[in-house]
Amino acid sequence: MKVIDTDALPADPIEALRELSRVDSELESMRRDRVEAARRAGVSWEQIGEALGMSRQSAWEYYNRDARQALEQTVAANSDLEEEEALRIATDEVSTIRRRRRRTNS
Repeated sequence: MKVIDTDALPADPIEALRELSRVDSELESMRRDRVEAARRAGVSWEQIGEALGMSRQSAWEYYNRDARQALEQTVAANSDLEEEEALRIATDEVSTIRRRRRRTNS
């Protein structure tokens, strides 16, 4: 399936590169949306990785990068939090997400 018609690209190589970069950003956004939809539907990281041509671990790391960065910022902002309390909060968050997922899939 050919999605991009190379004949439709601008003749100027720099303009063509700009257009390709814009399309690449759009595709990345669509990919992220589809990964999120797949995860909400219960698709495994192994299946997602295979569909994307990468390992399960690579897919997980790539598509969870933003979440991991947000988590690191939260940890840094709450450095006075005891480890047990942080673990309880994290466990509560995971439970909330799982309940929400079950309701969505029902």
